[in-house]
Amino acid sequence: MWLLTRIAIIFYIFIIWATGAAVMLFVAHILDLQTIQRLLTLVYFDNQSGAMAGICAGGIMFMSFLLAKLIYGSRQMERTIAFENPSGGVTVSLTALEDLIKRLIVQMPEVKEIRPYMIAVRKGLEVDIKLVLRHEANIPEMTARFQDLVRRKIEEAVGMEGKINIRVHVIKISLEDIKFKHKDEFQIPTQAPFHGYRS
Repeated sequence: MWLLTRIAIIFYIFIIWATGAAVMLFVAHILDLQTIQRLLTLVYFDNQSGAMAGICAGGIMFMSFLLAKLIYGSRQMERTIAFENPSGGVTVSLTALEDLIKRLIVQMPEVKEIRPYMIAVRKGLEVDIKLVLRHEANIPEMTARFQDLVRRKIEEAVGMEGKINIRVHVIKISLEDIKFKHKDEFQIPTQAPFHGYRS
């Protein structure tokens, strides 16, 4: 995947730089209008030059389409897990496993929000999980417990034999519970209405 991405980046950078350089030369009057007109006239009236220009344009279009298709296909492969059963092949979408991980939040009251993202790599599975925690969470203990729980759930669900690398990113610690707690602590108790002194 990284090789295809690198080739695509180099290809598109070359096209963009070549187009940008031609425009800059034209604006700077280094490449004048008469030269462009002669070049276009040559391509238009000379069959051999026209054929070469058409082949170059078609090659660029085909290369662009091929790279886009290969990269998109590779990305789709990264978003599935495939394995063989005695009765045939099975493909599991990683979106289904991400939904499974989201349901783990019910078992952990310290976690307020979870955003998992998974990709399949050659050695196994890469799992990136972004968490929003509640203020009372013990981050080292909770994340270790959470990683172990995620790993066991994935292994139980799909029988994953490769390496499962789980990275946890704590992106926010919610303070809403603290605000509500302090609000309750400092709330003035409601007093009974005064009806005057009784004799």
